[in-house]
Amino acid sequence: GPVLDVGCGSGDLAIHLAQRGLEAVGVDFVEEAIRQAQARKAALPPAGAQRLEFRVGDALRPSLLGKRFGAVVDSGFYHLFDAEPCAGFVAELGRTLGPGGRCYLHEFAVTFPVPHVPRAVTEQELRQNFSRENGWRLVTVRPAGFLSAVAPVPGILACAERL
Repeated sequence: GPVLDVGCGSGDLAIHLAQRGLEAVGVDFVEEAIRQAQARKAALPPAGAQRLEFRVGDALRPSLLGKRFGAVVDSGFYHLFDAEPCAGFVAELGRTLGPGGRCYLHEFAVTFPVPHVPRAVTEQELRQNFSRENGWRLVTVRPAGFLSAVAPVPGILACAERL
């Protein structure tokens, strides 16, 4: 099935997936980011562009898209929210993915001492939210990083499968 890119911004990851032959849908609430993604889509060869869709919407509530997905990718979205909205987001993902559907996450694993920045996501939190009791099997979780112009930022990677 199609891949959903939550919090897609200007579409880098969704475009990459479409260029690799996958149908991809990017969703973000920032209208300007979606306008930029649409412009980038228009510049693609037709074969890639036809596999790509961008929508303005609430990425915390993907079921509102009215579409089922085979996978969800999240590169730096989950870590933007406190624990309570994230638990609701995981439940939303469960309504959007069919059995065997997978969610791939790449999040910060560090909290910075300044306001209004992403928070650290822990393995314990991911194990709690993506538990069997919640209809998930955590396939893998491991340390990772984000590249930045200043210094690498500690991160966490996870893959969870819908039961």
